[in-house]
Amino acid sequence: MARYTHERDITPTLEAAEQWIRRCLCEDGSLFSSGPLWTVDNVDEAFHAFVDHPDFGGDDFSTKLKGQMLKSSADAQRLMAEMLWALLLFPSNMKAATKRQQIRGIWGLSGASLPDSNPLLSDAILFGIGSGGPGFNNYRPDELQFLLSLTRDLKRKSAEARFDIFRSYDQFLTWIDSVPRKGSRQFRHMLRYFGFPSLVERISSNNDRRKILDAFGVASSKLTKDWSDAQLDKALLKLRSELEQAGADGNLDFYSPALKPKWSTAQKIKTADGEVTVIVPMDDDDDDDDAVTETEITPTELRPSFQIQAKLAEIGARMGFKVWLPRNDRKRICELVPATDQVGFLEELPLNYEKTTLDTIEQIDVIWLKGRSIVRAFEVEHTTAVYSGLLRMADLLALQPNMDIRLHIVAPDERRDKVFREMRRPVFSLLDRRPLSKSCTFISYEGVIAIRGIEHLSHLNDTIIKEYEETAED
Repeated sequence: MARYTHERDITPTLEAAEQWIRRCLCEDGSLFSSGPLWTVDNVDEAFHAFVDHPDFGGDDFSTKLKGQMLKSSADAQRLMAEMLWALLLFPSNMKAATKRQQIRGIWGLSGASLPDSNPLLSDAILFGIGSGGPGFNNYRPDELQFLLSLTRDLKRKSAEARFDIFRSYDQFLTWIDSVPRKGSRQFRHMLRYFGFPSLVERISSNNDRRKILDAFGVASSKLTKDWSDAQLDKALLKLRSELEQAGADGNLDFYSPALKPKWSTAQKIKTADGEVTVIVPMDDDDDDDDAVTETEITPTELRPSFQIQAKLAEIGARMGFKVWLPRNDRKRICELVPATDQVGFLEELPLNYEKTTLDTIEQIDVIWLKGRSIVRAFEVEHTTAVYSGLLRMADLLALQPNMDIRLHIVAPDERRDKVFREMRRPVFSLLDRRPLSKSCTFISYEGVIAIRGIEHLSHLNDTIIKEYEETAED
């Protein structure tokens, strides 16, 4: 059944989802508190704060959401925190700790604290069901708007009508298709799976559904391109039944190592050091985002990246490192950093490399050094194509294959999967030394902000980064 994954037991997450559907969507209760919370009035207030007052600024999703909900009532703020929990329940391509941090941040606007020890915030529940893909993160505001619209529509129905929707797969499809949405929206797949995990695969993109049906000879992607969600679900359910009857494990999982290579563009390639995963992005991948070039960015859009560079510089300086900033960025970043933290900023790199290597190193957004050695290097990618930052890291490793430094791509949380997809391109996965994914990790803006907020940074060392970095192999 689709209730199984080859990696872990997802029963806790499915039980939590069932609890949320019953207590919050069908009834008016709450996940984290007693009494009513998912009421018509609270949903309308949250909808008004978020949908009717969009924020098109350059900040990351969490920062903008906090700003949009800042003046709302405590109940609306808590409701939004629970909506964020529901929105992030399915994706497994985000750490449980990151989810907790974002949910608690919105709940905290109400003046109350939400302890990490809450059972519904446990790793077992928040680990997720399957990848949301880059599209889900890149368009998270649209996904949240869709969740708000769905909930708003439900709350205008009787409690019995709400329960009926989640008792019948066909009735559910009729209802969800009647709610206006911006674009195709992946959350409709996630909610459909949570409502009917015995009938729906744990797949958040119809693109993957079509690839599976094509690879197993059910129907070509060209034919299924115009199929409805119901047609795709039923074809996959039939395929599952046929595979099981042919001797496949009853806990069949299309994402298992035995089945995924048959249909996925992500492939394992053998190298001298073992196997690496490579991804060749396809033109028809419906979850790819459009890259923005440097020439298309306005000064206002760039400002968040300077703020993150400034925080990284402050963290390094307070931990006792010397800090390098590119000459073209230094003046603007220094305007954001206290003078006491600028004492450790370098005017020249104390490194003895040939000119090509030095020119490459000097362009890296933030570097922490101890003596004449680079300890960590950070590339901050806000709205630019992440490919450029990864290429600079790869260039550095190609020029100095014996250099042992820790590399990090820092970007808004919603760009995590874009970073990992690009990192797994063959050009980065098949480097002579080792795959870039083994040397370079991802850190979200929220992670940098959290580290900067830690008291007594001068008493910590750079291993604190391990608690916030994520790898393409996670």
